[in-house]
Amino acid sequence: LSFKGKLSFKDKHALETLPARIAELESEIAKLSKTLADPDLFAKDPDTFAATTEALTNAQAQLETAETQWLELEIKREEFGA
Repeated sequence: LSFKGKLSFKDKHALETLPARIAELESEIAKLSKTLADPDLFAKDPDTFAATTEALTNAQAQLETAETQWLELEIKREEFGA
């Protein structure tokens, strides 16, 4: 975090863009989860099952990172009264 007493341009930009990125990741996670909900997917197409599982894990990790970053920036913004 910056010690300047205000948000940097990069931080302001992230605060503006992270909510859309979070929504995009949530949508992707929902789509991947729906694909994995097919009980026959593994038997029918193990490669797709594996790729979808990996993509879901990656999307969940990215979502967690984005949410954490957004929360940290919101706290910082409130501390600086921006």
